[in-house]
Amino acid sequence: MPRKPTNIIYSADEKPPLSTLLILGVQHATLALLFIVYPLVAAVEAGLSFDDTQVFITSCIIFMGLATLLECLPKRGAGMLLVQIPNMAHMPLAVQSLAAGGPALYAGMSLIAAVSQLTLSRFMGALRSVFPPEVCGVAVTMLGVALADPALRRAFGISGEITPDLDLRYALVSTVTLVIIIALAIFSRGMLRLFAVAIGAAVGWVMAAQLGVAPEPSPSFATLPYVDLPRLGWPGISFFSWALIPAAIITGVLSAVDMVGTVVSMQRMDDADWRRADLDQAGRAIQANTLADMGTAVTGGFASASSSAAVGVAFATGTTAWRVGAVSGLLIILAAFSPRLIGVLTIIPAPVIGAILIYAAAFLTVAGMELILSRRLSDRRIFTVGLAILTGIAVAILPDLVRLTPDWAQPILESPLSIATAVAIVLNLIFRIGIRQEATRAVTAEENPFTVATEFLEHQGDLWGARRDVIAAAIPVVAEGVEMLLDTGVAPGKLEMRAHFDEENFDVALIYEGEPIAIPTHRPSPEDLLGDAQAVARFVGYMLSKRADKLNVGTDGTRQKLTLRFEH
Repeated sequence: MPRKPTNIIYSADEKPPLSTLLILGVQHATLALLFIVYPLVAAVEAGLSFDDTQVFITSCIIFMGLATLLECLPKRGAGMLLVQIPNMAHMPLAVQSLAAGGPALYAGMSLIAAVSQLTLSRFMGALRSVFPPEVCGVAVTMLGVALADPALRRAFGISGEITPDLDLRYALVSTVTLVIIIALAIFSRGMLRLFAVAIGAAVGWVMAAQLGVAPEPSPSFATLPYVDLPRLGWPGISFFSWALIPAAIITGVLSAVDMVGTVVSMQRMDDADWRRADLDQAGRAIQANTLADMGTAVTGGFASASSSAAVGVAFATGTTAWRVGAVSGLLIILAAFSPRLIGVLTIIPAPVIGAILIYAAAFLTVAGMELILSRRLSDRRIFTVGLAILTGIAVAILPDLVRLTPDWAQPILESPLSIATAVAIVLNLIFRIGIRQEATRAVTAEENPFTVATEFLEHQGDLWGARRDVIAAAIPVVAEGVEMLLDTGVAPGKLEMRAHFDEENFDVALIYEGEPIAIPTHRPSPEDLLGDAQAVARFVGYMLSKRADKLNVGTDGTRQKLTLRFEH
């Protein structure tokens, strides 16, 4: 079981009290439903009728809730707090498909995107080398950067071009909301911290209403029923637009990468001793999302994706319990039965939403940096991370560059998250060329074992991107083993250090000509230190077996081999 961090009140498998479950579930469900603005914008851009828009939104909400339930359930899904929201990456595909062929074409393209996700999830284990922590860290960091634009626009009330006459009332509401959330998340305990986001949002909403920056309900709002049966449809399925198929495939791949980034963020938050991404868990999350997206497609809705904003809320509340997500999923489904409730969510003040998104963006940016710096960075890895992040930032601050590219490429290049992650993956694969996963170093009796072990293992750790703490733990153990073999004469005159790294384990083998060592299973007596060289070697070997995660004794041809394993 992972060790719970000190800032987490309820971890993934813990069961919060029922009242806490309900209130936290409402927080997450409310935030998720706010993002129905994405399919609304897509529907308006594509010119959908009122009836088609109702089906479009309702199907999205129902399957968004079902996807959240599937994601959160242990074994069937990822078993972690993953709340779904409408998938922003689908907006370009939705607008183009709906405009070119209506709901039927978008349904077909959505199915292709879902199959792309599902196909990628089948190879998650084999993709471990494609998604080392620094690549996952770039994805998580750019999740935060991608949230910055919508967050700041809402916080300052900017709807189009930035002008000098900004309405500072928006900034005031957003600042107060953000300060309350941060203050409660950092300085409070118990219930106040758990409901930091809800309290901050409530105060911000009241303040926005008093200052006159809260939106007014539309005239049709009063006619919306409180309870009504949701409307789903059968749009048909069309695949006739070959020009959109590549965009659909890429959209599916980008959605899978986004899911990996969110899952890694939750894993890192929930485990104080986090070492590597559990890509099998990420694969289950992608599969659950894929099933929901297929259901959305055939009922005429908009696809969903994991919410990075929900990660920030989980951090603020100190709760990553999957049961909170399950409650949130049920509430999202129930919301589809209340048109009036959905109408209320559309009038939450923009600066309140902006404050919540700023909090989430700040957390994700720092969490991504932590992931990047959890490994030793060689020059290759420094350029992998640096160039990838710079590319993503360039897309964010210079969108005009993207508009100069062909129309088919713009949906791919306009997302800072997508382009930065893609660059990181490509550079990681390129820079792996020429790096062997095994390296050797001869050591003689005249050399200082600690100096040799430090220089050799730190150099290889940099090249391989091994974790800093693993290399630091391995150096004194390996140095002690080298010193024992050479000083006792078990290895006469010299030996060979052979290091091997495979993302799962960091192994260092000490290979020498001489007699094998029998490692005792029980602690030798102190008198053994006064015995012959073999007795001393057995004593030291026993101590090494306790300091390494595993010690194996074998042979390498005619030579003896002592392998020290350090789990990575």
